[in-house]
Amino acid sequence: MTNSDRFLGRAGVYASARPTYPPALGEWLAGLGLLSGRVADVGAGTGLFTRLLLAHGSGPAFAVEAVEPNPEMRAQLETALAQETSAGRLRVYDGTSEATSLASASVSLITAAQAAHWFDPPPTVQEFRRVLTPGGQVLLVWNDWRGVDTPFNAVYREVVTQFSREDGELISRVPEQELPRLMPGGFDVQTFDNPVPFTQGRLRALAGSVSYLPSPSDPGFAAVVQQLDAAFETHSAGDQVTLTYRTHAYLGRLE
Repeated sequence: MTNSDRFLGRAGVYASARPTYPPALGEWLAGLGLLSGRVADVGAGTGLFTRLLLAHGSGPAFAVEAVEPNPEMRAQLETALAQETSAGRLRVYDGTSEATSLASASVSLITAAQAAHWFDPPPTVQEFRRVLTPGGQVLLVWNDWRGVDTPFNAVYREVVTQFSREDGELISRVPEQELPRLMPGGFDVQTFDNPVPFTQGRLRALAGSVSYLPSPSDPGFAAVVQQLDAAFETHSAGDQVTLTYRTHAYLGRLE
């Protein structure tokens, strides 16, 4: 199974349930002048981070090149952002971090949100060097709920740990000490608060989108839902519960 195959059958719940990214992150990038040229969003998935880039990018040279290997995810992205494609602000490619399908020296910024933990660093860095313009930068982003101490985050962690078929913490992001393999020229980090409200249905869908939990079509998924429903009943207020994330953004260089 390839890394992109992990999400086969999960694209719909991924698009509907996964957390978005805080507007402050887009404002920070725009303030640095990074969203005025061509940007490659690699491992774009269903387009959650692509939307943020499009919302904050501006100028005649701005456009997003979205790269995604999973056909179901890519179809979700293309459907949701068809107007941006028609306007010439978005192009979508079938590709990976190691083989993006992009032209050489064609983008000034490469982003990867909730994706770089699937990348193979040596060929990825080689490919990023090829497609970046001189002085171009790399941005790696993760939404992280594990490092946030709230009562519901703790209960959600217990449920995920109970039903996880792999060590989710190991495969859900790149440890900071390993990031120099993807950004050998060094990096800086910015962290943004990102509390996300979930209805009961969205919380169930969130679990269904996680690659190391049983999929919604798996008989084992019913037990996950049962535990999450109990947690929701205990911690919800006004038919919602908040799963609190911190969004970590690592901005770096290859040289």
